[in-house]
Amino acid sequence: MVPISNILLPVDFSERSMDAARQAEALARRFHAAVTVIHVVDTKEPKLGPFEPGGAKGAELETLLAREFTGISIKQVVCEGNPAQKIIDFTADNHVDLIVMASHGYGPFRSFLIGSVAAEVLQNAVCPVWITAHTQQGPPPMFRDVLCAVDLSSDTERVVDWGAQFAAAFTARLFVMHVLRSLESGEEPSFPDDWLSQVDREEIVKVKRKLRGEDRMVFAGGDVREAVCAQAKKLHADLIVVGRSPKADGVGTARTTSFTIIRESPCPVVSI
Repeated sequence: MVPISNILLPVDFSERSMDAARQAEALARRFHAAVTVIHVVDTKEPKLGPFEPGGAKGAELETLLAREFTGISIKQVVCEGNPAQKIIDFTADNHVDLIVMASHGYGPFRSFLIGSVAAEVLQNAVCPVWITAHTQQGPPPMFRDVLCAVDLSSDTERVVDWGAQFAAAFTARLFVMHVLRSLESGEEPSFPDDWLSQVDREEIVKVKRKLRGEDRMVFAGGDVREAVCAQAKKLHADLIVVGRSPKADGVGTARTTSFTIIRESPCPVVSI
């Protein structure tokens, strides 16, 4: 079972925060986890800035927490300082197993960014970070199909284990995907072994041993972000699981890849 007993939910009283709260509630119920809601008042923001607590959105969030989190152990923390650093410090000091947060990109290039707070947390947090970049109003999500994207690095086994255990907890199907960068076509190759090194083939064997009967290993070529997001849309995936450790071939970085997947993913992304 995925070890999720303590969830941290950072909020800024936005609509996306409320969507993240719905997802945290669904996870807390499934894993019988406690939830800590943290709001950091950024001392560098003007008093009437976008993260100021209170107002209609704040009241709506309070109502949501009171209504939806009934029966769940929940506490609220308010503090001042740098939001990302406060979240990272709280995570390290309080044995948090999962951070569930919304992503925000502000300014003229917001469609090309994930928010600076989410980016810093994603880079430095010591636990998995679950990020939703798109507001989807409605009831808490159901998880039926989980897509786990792997680069066959030393991080792969840990990422697949987390994805497999999460999928099993929700009786969901797991699809493990590897993108062949040397293959330009985005289509799944007929003979993927032809595009893999011997070391990669050995890693694939380990991955396949972890899959259940209804799970599947899939391959595609081309750009990692495009291939993963296209596969997620094709599967109507409810969650994408990615790692943070870059493969030792020096091609790009896991952090950059995670950012690009998050900003275009049709569903939440958890970085392990």
